[in-house]
Amino acid sequence: MTNQAPFFDRLEAARHEKQSLLCVGIDPRLDRMPAEITAGRDNDVEAMLTRFGIELLEIAGPYAACFKPQIAFFEAHGLAGLRAFAAIIAEARRLELPIIGDVKRGDIGSTAAAYAQAFLTPGGELEVDAITINPYLGADSLDPFVKAAAAAQKGLYVLVRTSNPGGADLQELGVAECGSRVFQRVAAMVRSLGAPHTSAETGLSCVGAVVGATTPAALESLRGEMPDTPFLVPGYGAQGGTAAGIAPAFRADGSGAVVNASRSINYPTVADGEDWRAAVERAAKAAREDLHGARIPA
Repeated sequence: MTNQAPFFDRLEAARHEKQSLLCVGIDPRLDRMPAEITAGRDNDVEAMLTRFGIELLEIAGPYAACFKPQIAFFEAHGLAGLRAFAAIIAEARRLELPIIGDVKRGDIGSTAAAYAQAFLTPGGELEVDAITINPYLGADSLDPFVKAAAAAQKGLYVLVRTSNPGGADLQELGVAECGSRVFQRVAAMVRSLGAPHTSAETGLSCVGAVVGATTPAALESLRGEMPDTPFLVPGYGAQGGTAAGIAPAFRADGSGAVVNASRSINYPTVADGEDWRAAVERAAKAAREDLHGARIPA
């Protein structure tokens, strides 16, 4: 058992220190990679992915409570991509920046345990502070993740109501036996799994929920149903979610959620005479200030 504080306690501390609700996604795409990253690297994919991620950590770090690398953009490049992912999370650890691995894993018990070992075991090459997971194989598929997270003081974010338009195809369907929708049934499962693992300091469990900024009504209802559950809120910025729309994600004291922005900060509009690094800093700072504009206490 590690002696460090629970992840969501540490994340709340980072939010207060940075006065920020912002989570910056790291989504490296070679077709959009800025010249500042590609120049002089002779198409060395590992070097470009690594430099891109580390530059985001360094530039946006003062404005972000945490970072969320999406592993698919690294896995697409095979071992070179995974080495870059490992290098970025190692640098984040050195800089003491909380890292959420956006891996969306989910499988039967023994396989789930292996996924949990890969990402949540202290000292592992792919160790992160928290991961996203998929609940659609049921509660027993989540148990190994919960056990591993609780033992190592890590965090989980379970997909509950996602930000993509197609999320409604399944998540909004009615459940006859309990008179609720699928996403509400998942929410109840998440709260039940997390209840035994609630921090005395923050009152937050180690099992969080992904709830999209593009579904503000769901955000409001789920916060009422899940008062002890930390939220990760994607869909702000490029997907159309607004600072005002995400206000219901937070508890009354302003705690309990971070809001992700990826494309708008990874690939900001570059003004005349401005380089990519300056544009990233401007975009990260603007996102932090915009979220404060919703009058949510940090």
